[in-house]
Amino acid sequence: MRKSHSFVSLSMQALMIPLFLVLLLPLHVSASDSVYETFVQCLSNQTNQPGQVSNIVYSQTNPSYTTVLRAYIRNSRFNTSTTPKPTIIVTPTQESHVQATVICTKNIGIQLKIRSGGHDYEGVSYISDVPFIILDMFNLRSITINLQEQTAWVESGATLGELYYRIWEKSKVLGFPAGLCPTVGVGGHLSGGGYGNMLRKHGLSVDHVLDAKLVDVNGKILDKESMGEDLFWAIRGGGGASFGVILSYKIKLIPVPETVSVFRIERSLDEEENVTDIVYKWQQVAPTTDDNLWMRMLVQPVSSKVNKGEKTIRISILTMFLGNAEELVALLDKDFPELGMKKEGVMEMSWIESVVWWANYDNGTSPSVLLDRNPDSANFLKRKSDYVQTPISKDGLEWLWKRMIELGKTGLVFNPYGGKMNEIPASATAFPHRAGNLFKIQYSMNWDEEGIELEKNYTAQIRRLYSYMTPFVSKNPRSAFLNYRDLDIGTNNNDKNSYEEGEVYGVKYFNDNFHRLVKVKTAVDPHNFFWNEQSIPTNPTSWAASDPLFNTISQCVSAQAKLQSNEVSKILVAKNSPSYTSVLQNYIRNARFNTTATPKPAIIVTPTAESHVSAAVVCAKKSGIQIRIRSGGHDYEGVSYVSDVAFIIIDMFNLRSIDIDLKTQTAWVQTGATLGELYYSISQKSNTLGFPAGICPTVGVGGHISGGGYGFLIRKFGLTTDNVVDAKIVDVQGRILDRKSMGEDLFWAIRGGGGASFGVILSFQLRLVKLPATISVFRLERYLEENATDVVVKYQQVAPTTDENLFMRMLVQPVDSKVKKGEKTVRITIIAEYQGDANTLVALLGKEFPELGLKKGDIAEMSWIQSVLWWNQIPNGTAPSVLLNRSENDADFVRRKSDYLKTPIPRAGLESIWTKIVAIGKPGLVFNPYGGKMNQIPPTATAFAHRAGFLFKIQHSTTWSEAGPEAEQLHTSEIRQLHDALTPYVSQNPRSAYLNYRDFDIGISKKGTYEEGKVYGEKYFNQNFDRLVQVKTRVDPENFFRNQQSIPTR
Repeated sequence: MRKSHSFVSLSMQALMIPLFLVLLLPLHVSASDSVYETFVQCLSNQTNQPGQVSNIVYSQTNPSYTTVLRAYIRNSRFNTSTTPKPTIIVTPTQESHVQATVICTKNIGIQLKIRSGGHDYEGVSYISDVPFIILDMFNLRSITINLQEQTAWVESGATLGELYYRIWEKSKVLGFPAGLCPTVGVGGHLSGGGYGNMLRKHGLSVDHVLDAKLVDVNGKILDKESMGEDLFWAIRGGGGASFGVILSYKIKLIPVPETVSVFRIERSLDEEENVTDIVYKWQQVAPTTDDNLWMRMLVQPVSSKVNKGEKTIRISILTMFLGNAEELVALLDKDFPELGMKKEGVMEMSWIESVVWWANYDNGTSPSVLLDRNPDSANFLKRKSDYVQTPISKDGLEWLWKRMIELGKTGLVFNPYGGKMNEIPASATAFPHRAGNLFKIQYSMNWDEEGIELEKNYTAQIRRLYSYMTPFVSKNPRSAFLNYRDLDIGTNNNDKNSYEEGEVYGVKYFNDNFHRLVKVKTAVDPHNFFWNEQSIPTNPTSWAASDPLFNTISQCVSAQAKLQSNEVSKILVAKNSPSYTSVLQNYIRNARFNTTATPKPAIIVTPTAESHVSAAVVCAKKSGIQIRIRSGGHDYEGVSYVSDVAFIIIDMFNLRSIDIDLKTQTAWVQTGATLGELYYSISQKSNTLGFPAGICPTVGVGGHISGGGYGFLIRKFGLTTDNVVDAKIVDVQGRILDRKSMGEDLFWAIRGGGGASFGVILSFQLRLVKLPATISVFRLERYLEENATDVVVKYQQVAPTTDENLFMRMLVQPVDSKVKKGEKTVRITIIAEYQGDANTLVALLGKEFPELGLKKGDIAEMSWIQSVLWWNQIPNGTAPSVLLNRSENDADFVRRKSDYLKTPIPRAGLESIWTKIVAIGKPGLVFNPYGGKMNQIPPTATAFAHRAGFLFKIQHSTTWSEAGPEAEQLHTSEIRQLHDALTPYVSQNPRSAYLNYRDFDIGISKKGTYEEGKVYGEKYFNQNFDRLVQVKTRVDPENFFRNQQSIPTR
């Protein structure tokens, strides 16, 4: 039976259900609201086991929703009918569920609250005034003990009781210095700087964290090495929920003696005259005595046993000593004789038995009780905290007793510091309250009765006592303990992300460490996705104050766009800002340009409105600094974010609205949107419309379309640029122009000529295309050992001339031979899409391409939007919402080149190429057929010139993962060798190239001259180059918009 003699134990209590009941809950009922449906679809797409999603997601209409929500509510104040409730509760059972939840919550723009079992006295982990989702970690609670290392990996959903029990199972001489409440969760406890009854000997729990795993704002799992020392520092005492979702901690176990000693004594003012003397002496002894001794003191107003009907003060001293009773009594006789401690008042036991004793269980209770995750039913409660740095005088204590008796209910808990806490620097972890603090105070108020008036009364009492304590506690700031959350000391409401508001409570919780925490937060979560009422704010401007260029640009943008300074700080990222690296790297698609030696921009502009772009252009021009425009294209040469001169990036990723008009069958799309977002938006509006653009869903609309983007509908509908009907661009003067105001020449140029030479394209108006209900796709492979060469010979004849509804891409790759072990061979893969049904496709290829041997069983029929997923090798049945994911996997090192074929490569030529591919061993080729609609559109219709007369576009491709100049030189040499091998067979005079597959080997401009530009310009644009130069010279005569391969002036 659990004792009830300590009011402190009530802080633990919560309304819960046994875990086995949670695990036996019925299948979840799907909610009808769109947020739930969108979220579940996204979660299914992001996890590797989509069938499990229904078992971990609870909507508000689910019969089990209330049970799951209440299971870990620790405070009845936040368990009422008027308490705001989450839209969804997610209860992950594996790490990938957490990753998916972060990504999907971010995608749909809803707040995420993380519940991992801390005290959470203010309900921060499960309440919000805005729509929110709870990520409840209770299922992630594995504990792995390594006795050889004396370490343990503990998932954040485990409780302290479970951790203690699992340690004890493995060893009787190891323990861990954490909290006294066994039902408190590891995640919340450790991240906030949890303490226990061994802190004077071993410090805090966070002082023994060796490693951690965290899901960051991008959904990536990071450990100590990959997150870096700053973030690892922050999540040890700074509260993990500001920085990501902590999955687990690796902790160092500590040795515990075979015998520990405990005792509890009580004294009352009305029964003993020396109570004040004892408390006064306690303040001198408890923080300074042997560090094996920890003496907690409770101070409570209680009913007097002497004077009936009156109140008195009772003190209770609860003690833990890492040694035997005889040693303890001798120590106290020397240091604290006023206590009058005798050996018979001390109990000796093992460390694990002391854990059970401190949890208020009867002596002899089995340690297995620590596996019980369910505290008693939760009280209504309020907590506050303070730190005492000089002893309270006897007069002060006497005055305090009177005030406590007057109030009648609020109690205090004094927790001594000193010992190890004095030895660890305040900056060692984010937890700052170390040397100089004698003891921490917890203010405690519990009540059983429900009602608003009662809550007002009791919270007013505890606040009055807190006010009375002002003369006796720390000042400037008046410090507080993060794990005893107290919204009275300040809040940052409704995602305002105010640094000023955050500083109010931040310096109280973290003292001098607050500013470093802000720096870390700004670096790892610059857009403040992980926020709550007392989270760490960002402060991008504080890191730019010393940057003169930043200040100049900032002031100029503020004036041009009519923005306040705090608004400017949200869109300008200085080079010395903590978020700089994160923002810069977010859309780098090629690891070749993500090294320490890569030139970096002085400022990154992340506009959220068109006026911000205009202002950035005007201000960059005034400041005489070059700009780069990043709108998400492939950008294989890093043109949009690298320069050899000082430069600024205008990063368009925030400008990604999509407005579809079904009546006109058009769409306005901002250039920061991805193709995936465009396709998904179309599919949500219509089952019969689509758009002929690229295959890669994470590629940005701006870069793709302006360079003449293509996709698997090219032979039916032409290029993306052929389906652009209007556009908006910021010109060199900062004006926003549409098709009418820019004129037909400029409108012609930005469709295939690369927009970054002429201005900053804000958006395109696209003509959507009608598609059949059924589309057919297939993928077939052939090897040289089979009839691959015969297939390729015929493929070159058929692919560009067949029915325009059919697009057949061919991949040519060196692979390990299955016939001759240890040797290489060539594999060709034909990937095709047909705008029609499988029967028609089989008949067509049976007639035109029998060598392929296509059968109906090789074909899958699906809708257009499903075919978009299929091309990206996303499993069948995946919801289209996966296309909303803007994040790619970690970028590899890549090199690309391009060519055009005007005549088929003869068999002998193919065999020569195969020999070269096998000899080189890594680069491959991608053949993309033209013909169809591409033959019907004149080469001068847009700036994109490669039309009739071209059979295929070829991409040369090599990818590697090893960093370093030697690896880059090797792989670059290999792809150049393959490019040379194709010279006899590809277009000549010029040897044409595709702008969206940027390739500096074909020429670059160092001085911006016409002569330099002509070298690469004629290859990209053929006869259209000179007209592009004329347009450039007229609209940007001073060549402000320039890069290594921009259109020159003349």
